[in-house]
Amino acid sequence: MLKRTLACALFAITGHAYSADIQVTTLLDEENYTGCSLRNAVEFINKRSQKEYENGYRGCGDKDSSSVIVLQRDQTYQLKSELAIKAEMTIRSAVNTDFTSTKGLNNATIKMVGADRLFSINDGDVEKSLIAVIFSELNLQGSSTKVNNGGLISNRENLKIEYSRLAGGLANRGGAIYNVGTSTLVNKTAGNVSITNSILQGNKADQGAVIYSEMPRYAITQSVLRDNEGAAGPTGALLYVQEGINNDTVGAALGVFASIKNSSIFHNKGGYVANIREGMILNNNTIIKNAAGLYLHALRWKVVTKTNDNGVEKEEIEYYPSSFISNSIVVANGNNDFTSTVDDTTIVQSNFTTSECKGFETTKCLPNVIWNQNDPEQKLIAGGTNDEGVCAAPPAKGLLCPYYTPKDQMLGYFKPRLLTSYLSVADSPIVNRGRIYSDGTTYSLATCEGSDQRGKKRSGLDELCDLGAIELLIDRSNIPTNGMDLTYKQIAKFSILDSLADGELLDPATCEAKLNKRADGQPWQPGCLEIVQEPHIPSKGKLTLDQDGNVTYVPYSDWHGQDMFRLRVMTTVTRFNDATSDYIDIPTNINQAPPDNFQSKTVKVSGGSLGMGAILMLLGLVGIRRFKS
Repeated sequence: MLKRTLACALFAITGHAYSADIQVTTLLDEENYTGCSLRNAVEFINKRSQKEYENGYRGCGDKDSSSVIVLQRDQTYQLKSELAIKAEMTIRSAVNTDFTSTKGLNNATIKMVGADRLFSINDGDVEKSLIAVIFSELNLQGSSTKVNNGGLISNRENLKIEYSRLAGGLANRGGAIYNVGTSTLVNKTAGNVSITNSILQGNKADQGAVIYSEMPRYAITQSVLRDNEGAAGPTGALLYVQEGINNDTVGAALGVFASIKNSSIFHNKGGYVANIREGMILNNNTIIKNAAGLYLHALRWKVVTKTNDNGVEKEEIEYYPSSFISNSIVVANGNNDFTSTVDDTTIVQSNFTTSECKGFETTKCLPNVIWNQNDPEQKLIAGGTNDEGVCAAPPAKGLLCPYYTPKDQMLGYFKPRLLTSYLSVADSPIVNRGRIYSDGTTYSLATCEGSDQRGKKRSGLDELCDLGAIELLIDRSNIPTNGMDLTYKQIAKFSILDSLADGELLDPATCEAKLNKRADGQPWQPGCLEIVQEPHIPSKGKLTLDQDGNVTYVPYSDWHGQDMFRLRVMTTVTRFNDATSDYIDIPTNINQAPPDNFQSKTVKVSGGSLGMGAILMLLGLVGIRRFKS
């Protein structure tokens, strides 16, 4: 009730701030609709500077309107043909006033029902700075008809996509996005794409099934790329760059224009994941189970320094690598994790992969951790079906849990594991293996990312982050209360899987090896379970816990009230802490009450509703009362 009240209060306070946004009032693509369609809303913002548009266009906007177009959540908006965006604007789903809701779960969908892409973003003026276009909390669904360039979007401006899903794009080049522009004046004439917290799935193209970019001008962060399909070979890369950056601009571009960070990339078919050109940085990614890995073709970066020695000008020429791949998991990609051209200078270091450290001046490289796929201790995925689902419980082998999306979250991920066979964290080839500056130099431009794919802060020590997109963390401050509300004769069943702070429950055998036998002679339950009752609240039921984190609670009797306690469990992560913190506490409340058999006998209305005449009479009385007051 408190949350609902706060939400209503916030809506009342902020309602004025959103009142200037343009509200789309039809799901259909009807140009002559008397309300406001998505097409007419875009057209209004494109032309609002013209005098004939200052008071709106076909039901959309007025002179006080913002450049924000709002769509209703969980609704599907149809487009019959491409929408041309020529001015700065934001298209987003309506703000969710439920504080517990996660962004991206209830997006509006924009679907192409014709034979075209969804959007063309281009103001037509290469002399001006790029216009900013934002897509937030949207699902973009492409046509079943193959287009030439950009199955969903063709872009030549500054495009930002967040908390969105891009799916079903089909094109010759750029299944989801075709990014236009090749010039040394990249800030004005070449488009730029930034994608964060988004899912790119089920797109297909001969070249660039996800993105075809004429220059390395795309940045993907904290996102998931899966089940897309390109053609075999280097040109069929899912993320394809047509040509590299001019040598003079590499220094300014490195890690700014083109990067992939904190992202999970898996089950993509056909070609390589990406072709790597000058100016690109890949850091803290999980790239597994794709048709092929990364194709490296980044030429050396030539730096000319001019000096003046007693009036004599001299030039000193030095060469540097122009791209970096680090702190990532790159394995099981069709036995072809890395392929490179003979003139490539990409530094591939501090990764979990199948190749030794490689790249320009390899003596400066930090070594990669080599995956031995024939070692049972280095089995890649623990359980699941087709690499997805619930993690196999300890003592099962597997360096990563299957791809799993927690309840009420948009993005799933592959979580690293600490096996029960490890004697210390140092036995893991993934955990605490991210180290760029451990040789005392600053040769690489990439440190461990500050946060992981989930937005959770990584270790404060750059040299001790985990390889891949996910950092194993023990966050005791963010463990929710578990439990259920019961009526008499019911049994509570719930899962604590999402409350284990990135760990897995230790199996009973490991508990006994670590803690010896229980003092009461009973066998250990998974997690070395201890139940700690809250003060002055005696136990009112029997609880059992299985290895997968499923709890069964059986009340002793038909009591009315609460049973409140903490489940103290030890996990595969916490067991390596010191003895004072090798457990985590999971607060648990069981509420039991008699069945609610109350039936209101105050009013009996035929048909279950109040008659229209009665309603009109009541409204009339309200009107009279207000008039007289």
